Amino acid sequence: MNFGEQAGLQFELEPDSPDATGLAQGSCRVFLCGEPVWVGEGKGPDGQGAPLRWTWVDLLEFLGRWWSWLVLEEGYPLSLRPAFPSEVLGEAERRWSELADDQVEDEEGQIHRFLARHDLAAAPKGLFLPALILLRQGATAQISSPGTNQDIVRPWEEVESTLEAVGEALAMACSESTEPRARRARELWNSRQQRVDEQAWPLTSGLDAEAIERFEAEGIPPEEWQWPELRAVARMAFDDIVGVEEQGCLLRAIVQSCATETPELDQIEAAIGVRFEEQGKPHEQGYRAAQLLREELGLAAETPVEPEELLRQWAVRIEPVTIPQSFVEAITAWGEGHGPVILVNEAPGSRAAHHYGRRATLAHEMAHLLLDRRGALPFAEVLGGNSPEYPEKRARAFAAEFLLPRSAAARAVREHDNLQAAADSLRGTYHVSRELLAWQILNSAQGRQLSRSERAQLERWRRNQVEDEG
Repeated sequence: MNFGEQAGLQFELEPDSPDATGLAQGSCRVFLCGEPVWVGEGKGPDGQGAPLRWTWVDLLEFLGRWWSWLVLEEGYPLSLRPAFPSEVLGEAERRWSELADDQVEDEEGQIHRFLARHDLAAAPKGLFLPALILLRQGATAQISSPGTNQDIVRPWEEVESTLEAVGEALAMACSESTEPRARRARELWNSRQQRVDEQAWPLTSGLDAEAIERFEAEGIPPEEWQWPELRAVARMAFDDIVGVEEQGCLLRAIVQSCATETPELDQIEAAIGVRFEEQGKPHEQGYRAAQLLREELGLAAETPVEPEELLRQWAVRIEPVTIPQSFVEAITAWGEGHGPVILVNEAPGSRAAHHYGRRATLAHEMAHLLLDRRGALPFAEVLGGNSPEYPEKRARAFAAEFLLPRSAAARAVREHDNLQAAADSLRGTYHVSRELLAWQILNSAQGRQLSRSERAQLERWRRNQVEDEG
């Protein structure tokens, strides 16, 4: 029996016939994008690895026990933001190099518990398999196989359907077994939806059970929490990122932003979607999406853009908020109940409080509205919060390319006598910070032609994030 898509996660499972002592014995191979991930020694009839013989009741127990987390958990512990699950341990280890031993010990436990929930290789007891880590992000699933150097993004509906089919096949394989392990695995599998319902609130909102009452006192009616966009904002922004005093203010701003029809935005999103493919590195996708948007709007690379004007034209609300001493630049929410609305942090010290930074922030949020509402971020995004890194990398590249195309940056460098003159001309036309300007020149076709001193000057601009933002 084959479950899954060849372009994604695929199980080749052949259970033995059910019997009274069975533990879902049988043969299994697992592939990712057609590459074998879990196979035995030797070769199978197709020339790839031979099937593994094992008692797969452990996989059924794993799926049943951790189903709520597979379905509902979309972020990483410790506020880590790797681009893919394969990078989470490396990011944690870099973090630990600067922490005290007792804190490292506590955080190691959090990381290993996370992997125990999301790494399918943790399922079999006594069988050591290559890691195969799954994490849902909105309407997508990230799947990492470090052993085959694969990190892919697939539709969540496809992955969930594959896992359900595998679970049902394993439950059937041990349906007649009287063994305690088999009974326990079947019970966990059959009761999985009940636990999803019980754990939906903490896993989707990141809040405790008393939060509904606490926020009611801040003017947030309990019924508002039915909307996923509120829970998504809380999950991505409230974990030591936004202060308690500001949380109620942000939620009220979202609640007061009733759902608005956005036909022009939707039309442009659809037009770009027909030509946009989620292939290649995130920054390459961001560049391509920005180019497609300019083409859709009939804007040449030489034409400056005003993201705020476009967003308002598309019926996207833009509201000021004040979140002092926070890395959060903006919070965007959209869904059936509210938005789309962009809350821009205008507190002193926020990059979005300055002219150039505000333009980059709004272009960044534009990327999410065009690329992620049906993907990794179907309800909200928090720029500077715990938003997933994969779509964030794409949005950063989109914002830079939309505001200042690399082709225009390269042309200016070629046509001016020196780098400073080119920079002054570009900034006067495109109204971008020196940091963004430096990135676009360095990443342009002209970047490799620069002298060592010119590259050093661009590096200084790139690192200076608090200079004259305008």
